[in-house]
Amino acid sequence: MTDTSDGLAGLLATMPDFSQHSFSSAGERKFHLQLLLDNKEKQLQQAGALGQRVLAQQIELEEKIRHIQEFDAEHGEDDDLDAEARERYRELADTIKRWDGENAQLSSAFGAKVSQG
Repeated sequence: MTDTSDGLAGLLATMPDFSQHSFSSAGERKFHLQLLLDNKEKQLQQAGALGQRVLAQQIELEEKIRHIQEFDAEHGEDDDLDAEARERYRELADTIKRWDGENAQLSSAFGAKVSQG
């Protein structure tokens, strides 16, 4: 499964450092503060989308595993898996690989920097 720690580190790194910034006007300061709020809202939406997607994947994975276990129970503990069993395992592996790609794409959005104009 894809490690999302880089995405989460990017999430934390996207906040600009204003500690050394002197704003030339109240308008500039207000703009930068709104930028911070907008950035947080975007991160929250992205985190929610990723969380919902991973939850849906977990539910689907549990169902696929249950089907495989039922298939195995019906066919006994034969050491030689027939073509249908191998196909079920291959489909599961392909699904997990696809999910990993989707999750990496969603979590990479956390590392995207917001333009500070």
